[in-house]
Amino acid sequence: MRAVSVLSMVLAAQLAAALLLATRYDPLAGAKIDTPLLPTDVVKSADQLVIESQEAKTAGTTVPGTVRVEILKKDGKWVLPDQFDAPADSNRVAMLIDRLGALKRGLPVATSEASLKRFRVTDREFERRVELKAGGTVLDTLYLGTSPGLRKSDARTSADHAVYAVDLPSYELPIDPASWLNADLLSKDADGLAELDVAMSPTDRVQLVKQKGTAGQSVTWTDPTLSGRAHIDSAHADALAAQVSQIRPDMVLGTAPRPEWQQDHPVLTLGLKDEKSKSVEWTLSKPSSGDYYVLKSSGMPWFFSVSSSQAKAMIAAGARDHLIASDKASANPPGKS
Repeated sequence: MRAVSVLSMVLAAQLAAALLLATRYDPLAGAKIDTPLLPTDVVKSADQLVIESQEAKTAGTTVPGTVRVEILKKDGKWVLPDQFDAPADSNRVAMLIDRLGALKRGLPVATSEASLKRFRVTDREFERRVELKAGGTVLDTLYLGTSPGLRKSDARTSADHAVYAVDLPSYELPIDPASWLNADLLSKDADGLAELDVAMSPTDRVQLVKQKGTAGQSVTWTDPTLSGRAHIDSAHADALAAQVSQIRPDMVLGTAPRPEWQQDHPVLTLGLKDEKSKSVEWTLSKPSSGDYYVLKSSGMPWFFSVSSSQAKAMIAAGARDHLIASDKASANPPGKS
């Protein structure tokens, strides 16, 4: 009788344990599949994105450490606070927000604590960490880790302890400011360009005026100050105008000039005037050290860093001997053979 009682107690204990295991919440279990990885309201209400990486590239080498880029909506527009509130590429930011909102949970690929570290999606180890904020408060955090396949990343959010494969590779979230800067910021100065005043020095100036041609004719440029047989080589003037319209800044250096930028000794000055007579002046200078140039537009508060390749191409295209041609007198004047 005693044996039956003991066995009954053991059975009751086993049943209770089984019931507890069946009903206990597993913090590492995956959530329901095919649900948004990030809550829709969080993505839509975010007015600040902070993207972090744990690898910084310097001069061709990779240096361990966390680097970040911050994107903030200010007065209805996305800006880069670390770039002196210069405008961000709004289209790229909108695409990122759409991508974040479209992420779905599939079947979890891992649910153990050790797996989070192996897939690099922990609070301390990650390929990318994206904080979504509103009013300075963190709404949610997305961790992107290793890549399980083409254009995919292992991922989890701060609310998840399971790992999911999502359609967002970490390389599509760059942490260099140039990738998020509005690349068309400077080229907008060249919209509707009608005149271009080119100066390599105070005494070396060329005034390019675009002539309106009829349909089917190529664009021509003139300089009203030229005399004799000298005239503007329109092909070279077009090349300079193209350089101006295509220039892309690498980063914002600041809003106040520094002596080492040598803006008071420019290597090229350009006066741009559009069809409505709106004008701005560009000042391009070579800093005392470093492989870059500094460009300032009078229509903006920022000083931009531009690559040496872009700057040198624009300087070459603006050279006087490229822009001005001269018709040579005929070797055999009329009436002579």
